[in-house]
Amino acid sequence: MKIIAVGFGIVALAIAVWAVSAAWGSAKPLEIGSFVVLTLTLVVLVWYAYDTNSIARVTRERWERDGVLGATYAMELKGDHGKAPGRTMFAIANPSRLLVTARVNGNFRVYGDRVKSKDLYDGERKWLVFPQQVSTGWFEIESLVQMKGKSVAAMIAERTDANHQSQLTMSLELEFWDELGGHRKLPARPVFFDFVRWAWIPELGESAD
Repeated sequence: MKIIAVGFGIVALAIAVWAVSAAWGSAKPLEIGSFVVLTLTLVVLVWYAYDTNSIARVTRERWERDGVLGATYAMELKGDHGKAPGRTMFAIANPSRLLVTARVNGNFRVYGDRVKSKDLYDGERKWLVFPQQVSTGWFEIESLVQMKGKSVAAMIAERTDANHQSQLTMSLELEFWDELGGHRKLPARPVFFDFVRWAWIPELGESAD
């Protein structure tokens, strides 16, 4: 785009110089001056259009980057230690000026068997996060383990060093979109729930291939 604008300016000036040289003997000075002014004005307008387009493009790129890259999530366990229902608050923050939608899929499993939560946490319905706001929801551990005929008390009693990382797990998948078409998909994040420590424990690294 810059090359086009510069090239147009050079061509316009070259034509103006040629026209002035050709008409120098026959044209009136006022006519020559008007032609030169019009040519310079055209060059300035083309360059102004280029700058305006560049500013708009940079602004759009910044908004797109801030929209999907600025979105974050947080999980926080509520309630007394070891007590049902084990409500987990889940929040998505959108610090940008763009409307952001998000898809959250927990991929919950109890002892390796898939269990369902709510549609907002199973990837069946998207979150709507308004500009510079935080959307917060929740799901319960008791409801998840009940899908396999368990209870929080039973899971605590069954917890051992050998099984504590497989009793209740999630493979958290997150996708974000903004109103300008920006898209970001995060790698799945393995997390397990420790019923003795009473906390969601995420894996902090990735396995080496």
